[in-house]
Amino acid sequence: QKGMLPAALAQPAGYDIAAINESSMQVGGDYYDVIPLSDHEFAIAIGDVSGTRLPTSLLMANVQAALRSMAPLRLALPEATQRLNALVYSNTQADKFITFFWGILDTKAHTLTYVNAGHNPPYLMKPDGSFLPLSTGGLILGVLDEAPPYDEECIAISPGDVIITYTDGVNEALSKDMEEFGNERLELLLAELVDGSPSDLIHTVRERILAFTAGAKQSDDITMLVVKRIRFRHPE
Repeated sequence: QKGMLPAALAQPAGYDIAAINESSMQVGGDYYDVIPLSDHEFAIAIGDVSGTRLPTSLLMANVQAALRSMAPLRLALPEATQRLNALVYSNTQADKFITFFWGILDTKAHTLTYVNAGHNPPYLMKPDGSFLPLSTGGLILGVLDEAPPYDEECIAISPGDVIITYTDGVNEALSKDMEEFGNERLELLLAELVDGSPSDLIHTVRERILAFTAGAKQSDDITMLVVKRIRFRHPE
């Protein structure tokens, strides 16, 4: 399963990318990827298969293979997402589905064009701590053979902006008293960390979750993929 994840993340000029994946069991259903498409275009993706254990991991392997073969074809994202949905539906039982977020990062135009298929909305965090949830898209993958048409959105990425994608093992991490870490706590924490590097942000979020869940068993996979447009300081 670890072999499905990128051995090294692409680091486009002017951007910094980091990720983490920690399974709650020996195998899990979380997945992230960064796929170079040209010298300035990169497909980024994160997904979460319902359930745990081996069948879940195998389904995500199928999605990863499909994504890596489909992304270079440069289909419109809504059409490509429809194809992914059909693949998942034909390869799953009724109790299996995938929340999925993916997009094309253009480091020349400084944009992200994305589709969110029922995934936790990632955050476009601004340097001042304000944020925009990235929720445009459509239905979770694998629920219907022919899902309603997916929508896409194109957002601008300014210097200092951070795109934070994650799976629900982050915001739904449970304490020993069965309290969730929660979106509000996560948003406040991310606002504190937006000035740092993606790797530092991920490390601090992980440490806070570990402290919050101390004494409790990890309830779900923890996966994050973070992209930051670097702010260059002009020499004085």
